[in-house]
Amino acid sequence: MRPTNRRTLLALPTALAASAALPAAARPLDQVLSTRRLRAGINPTLPPFGTFNERNQIDGFDADIAREIARRMNIELEIVQVGSPDRIPFLQSGRIDIVLGAITRTIERALVIDYTQPLHTQSMVVLTKSTGTAVPINAPADLNNRQVRMVQVRGTVGVPWIQANAAQAQVTLLDNYPDCFRALAQGRADAMVDVAESVVIPMRNFQGVPWKILDEVLASFWVGIGVQKGNHSLRDALNVVLFELHRSNFVNQTWEKWFGVPMTTRIPFNPMF
Repeated sequence: MRPTNRRTLLALPTALAASAALPAAARPLDQVLSTRRLRAGINPTLPPFGTFNERNQIDGFDADIAREIARRMNIELEIVQVGSPDRIPFLQSGRIDIVLGAITRTIERALVIDYTQPLHTQSMVVLTKSTGTAVPINAPADLNNRQVRMVQVRGTVGVPWIQANAAQAQVTLLDNYPDCFRALAQGRADAMVDVAESVVIPMRNFQGVPWKILDEVLASFWVGIGVQKGNHSLRDALNVVLFELHRSNFVNQTWEKWFGVPMTTRIPFNPMF
């Protein structure tokens, strides 16, 4: 028997760990079609993108989109519950074929997963009230005032915008959205800056408050469907399906069904999808 080099033994755990860290092979389009099953990761804690219905099944905007994609591909849909921290690891490990759930296109994510063409947008806006504010707020520039009291969730996209554009405002950072909405509803704050999709549903929990969303969109973010890095055959097929969903107005109709309002920034009709 050939003697084992001690240096080789020491290297084995490192090599095994490195191989274990490699992503599992993606299921290309032909495998998805041959098994007649598409596994979609959806986060049920992001209503109305994903939510549990009265039968304790995952429902919502993302579920409706995933079901229609599967229907048009003539295959079955399997919805897999994911959370925000594990949705990309699930995709990388091959436990799901696609991931939805407001997965905004960012450079950092594009380095580890592939995106389809945009499914929908997210639009950063100003939420305030039509009455009861320290000063009238009719345009984003009105926020840059020492009398304006702003409230914001720590670490959200609105924080750097406020720092750059409303530096004179009084800003209180809180840990969650319910606390921010209570502060606004109770008159302890005048405005906040966030994506419209994060505020339109919580607004409904505070009846009688004269909410007002300013018309001007401060920034728009594109949201696609995530697929495993390099799975071009599945991504390309999804792009064609998404084009049809946009062309038939299915995406916009489904958006209004769940959000109750039109998409703030529409996806342009693009024959190159």
